[in-house]
Amino acid sequence: MRNSVATRIADRLRDEIQAGAFAAEGRIPTERELAERFAVARNTVRRAIEDLQSSGLVIRHVGRGTFLTAADPVETPRPANAGESDISPRDLIEARLMLEPAAAAAAAINATDADLLRLQQVQDASAATSLMEEFERCDAEIHRLLFSMTQNQVLLRFDAMLRDLRDNADWLAAKRRSYSDAQKARYVAQHSEIIRAIRTRSPKAAREAMASHLEEVRRVLLEG
Repeated sequence: MRNSVATRIADRLRDEIQAGAFAAEGRIPTERELAERFAVARNTVRRAIEDLQSSGLVIRHVGRGTFLTAADPVETPRPANAGESDISPRDLIEARLMLEPAAAAAAAINATDADLLRLQQVQDASAATSLMEEFERCDAEIHRLLFSMTQNQVLLRFDAMLRDLRDNADWLAAKRRSYSDAQKARYVAQHSEIIRAIRTRSPKAAREAMASHLEEVRRVLLEG
């Protein structure tokens, strides 16, 4: 490729695709979203996507988006029951407690300025919305971004698995039952603490803030 910045973006996206980072959605973010995330012009992102397309990793559908080849809706639609499993919400939150504080600590070390900008944009959107579904989407994106910032391929694979399990019907039902404006405000404040620790490059504070947040999630979902 002619543009080294585009090459680095393509390499980063390639790593995330191979780790399953976008498997749940079956598509990669839009050019605009990627340009904001990496703080580059959209034509730079376009060259990066063209590289992924030439490698056979993605396919573009005009007016619909850029899809992972394996999840191309024209070829292989996702099964309606994808993400369902017999794993309980308790199992899921305990696994998250084992992994996500470590991921937050690594993010505090490895996050780029573009990563932090994108993280803050999603955080602002989560604080602004009054819709539960939109808040849950932002919440999931915040946690996905933190895993992405680790730049660790093993953790990215774990993240893909956790995000798929978050589509479990029991987990979603528990989230709906526990949602309230007051609880949302608490989660937004806790996310702010995590982001502040990452922005100040404090792995210890990031680890502790994430652990505290997930303990709150566990208490709310499992204990009422």
